Amino acid sequence: MTDLFRCTECGVYEVAARDTDGPIKPCTGLVGYGGDTKRVYLLLTENPALPYSHSSTLAIRVRSTGIGRAPRFSWRPGAGLLVESAPSVVDELVRRIRQITATLDGRQVPIAFSIEHLTAEAGRAVIGSGDQSGRG
Repeated sequence: MTDLFRCTECGVYEVAARDTDGPIKPCTGLVGYGGDTKRVYLLLTENPALPYSHSSTLAIRVRSTGIGRAPRFSWRPGAGLLVESAPSVVDELVRRIRQITATLDGRQVPIAFSIEHLTAEAGRAVIGSGDQSGRG
């Protein structure tokens, strides 16, 4: 049997074959996740020295790595940008995020001031609560 469904993880409409005896295999997220269905989260705090918000730049640049994404409604005022990845690639994502810069007074400065690692449970709690209470 073949079904058209919208993935709750990535939001993309997909066609998937399914055995009559079992469910559709869950989305593995981005191709760069390498089939890893586990999730971890990063909470990125913008550099306070920058004169305006770079949250959209951060979200776009993270997505362009292919190994991370900012879930829908992931910006938390006063807390930062929540980013999802897989445990197998999160260290590489952190390395790439640290390389994202903006120009301030003629010099390059990192956009992300801090990067806090969160477990899958803590990340989902942040998404669900809309505040920092799920930080871990």
